[in-house]
Amino acid sequence: MENEIFKKLILDAYKKSSEGNLVGILYNSVSTYGFSDMKDIDGFVKNCNPDMLYLKSKLTGNEIDVYEWELENYKVKESENTIYIKCKNKMEVALMY
Repeated sequence: MENEIFKKLILDAYKKSSEGNLVGILYNSVSTYGFSDMKDIDGFVKNCNPDMLYLKSKLTGNEIDVYEWELENYKVKESENTIYIKCKNKMEVALMY
């Protein structure tokens, strides 16, 4: 189940990055890809098994490394233009987009 939450976070963050204020980098065991390099995010998530997502808000400077196995949950608050990410043993991080 964790895997599905992680994949959904990647897709949601990718969509929000199109607004220009969220930087995302995906890592898997052999490569690194920035959101700006992605042509087919759905295919990448399905086939390349990313296990870490780096996100940074250009608006606030907040950043987070989200490892698939550490992600507990996240929520997108459209009214605040913010993604809230909660990882195990860490404080929740708010990233404005």
